[in-house]
Amino acid sequence: MRALIFTAGILLAVLGMLAFKTSGNPTLLQGGLTLGGGWIICGLFSLRSKWHGFIGAGLLAFLGGIRSLPALPKLAQDPTAAFSAAAALLCTILLIAVVRCLLAERQRIAIERLKAGHND
Repeated sequence: MRALIFTAGILLAVLGMLAFKTSGNPTLLQGGLTLGGGWIICGLFSLRSKWHGFIGAGLLAFLGGIRSLPALPKLAQDPTAAFSAAAALLCTILLIAVVRCLLAERQRIAIERLKAGHND
C-alpha cells in the first residue's frame, strides 16, 4: 500500500509539471504538486503510524477526485482536461485501494476477536 501511495504521489507531481509545461497553466502545477506532495507526506507518515497515513492518503484521494471530476465532460473541448482526467483516475485507484485495505483490516480484526471469544 505504501508503494502505491508513493508512486501515485510522484506520478501526480510529474503530471502537474507536464500539464504546466504543456498548457502554461500554473493552477495545474500547483494542484499536481499539492496533491502529489500530500500523498508523499502521507506515505512518509505511514512509516510511523500505518493506518493514519493510509487514511490520510484516502481522504486526499477522495478530495482530489472530487476536485478533478468537473473536467471530465470537457475532455473533447479543453486540452488540459486530459490532465485532470488522469488525476481523477489516479485518485480513484488510490481511493479504492485504501478502502479495500481498510475493509480487509476490519475483517481481520473481526476474525481475531471471534477467535479470542469476544462476541460484542
